[in-house]
Amino acid sequence: MKLWSKEDNLDKKVEKFTVGSDRLDDLHLAKYDVIASIAHAEMLSKCSIITKDDENKLVDELKNILKEIQKGNFTIEDSFEDVHSKIEYLLIKKLGDVGKKIHTGRSRNDQVLVATQLFLKEEINIIKKLVKSLFDILIEKANSYKHKYLPGYTHLQVAMPSTFGLWFSAYAETLIDDIISLNSTIKIVNQNTLGSAAGYGTSFNIDRDFTTKDLNFKTLKYNSLACQISRNKIEKNTFDAIGNI
Repeated sequence: MKLWSKEDNLDKKVEKFTVGSDRLDDLHLAKYDVIASIAHAEMLSKCSIITKDDENKLVDELKNILKEIQKGNFTIEDSFEDVHSKIEYLLIKKLGDVGKKIHTGRSRNDQVLVATQLFLKEEINIIKKLVKSLFDILIEKANSYKHKYLPGYTHLQVAMPSTFGLWFSAYAETLIDDIISLNSTIKIVNQNTLGSAAGYGTSFNIDRDFTTKDLNFKTLKYNSLACQISRNKIEKNTFDAIGNI
């Protein structure tokens, strides 16, 4: 199921070169694509765009897919473009036309973007906890070795006397700057882009505030086009923040 291939005439060597390991990388997004799809289905039902019965069927099957992902049983075969087409295929295979309704009021663009944001939010918080653990270790070492002396160097020459405590605490304090950078990145990532579709919104009367709360985003990314031109910017900010640690 390749939604963007109208004809199956792509040279296999070209496909292998351009796609590379994308399908393996997409496995990291599978969980978050399902979570976002559940929130989207609930929102569509709340807005009376789909029936409650359709919502229940979609959500139940999405939860079944999530279980398989968590068990490590979810794969993306070469016959699929990406994680999104594989999940949509599974829904249609199980639910028929009801499965097709999950794409109502959204585009692949905002689907990719919101899954990436959910992934990055969780990963950044994990990194913050690891940085805090390292900070605590460095501070402990700084206190333990505050009376253990070593020469301070400048221009490769011995200068003022110093301590191992000063050395440990110096690196501990620079980690505070790294946490500030990570917190700034989270503010950028933590804006809901779901519902922006391909950059120009949707004609359906959707409720983006609902999915913002349901997906635990801090706020909306209000302008639909701003959502899409922020693609790659959130990744760049994340890379910049973790690259200095």
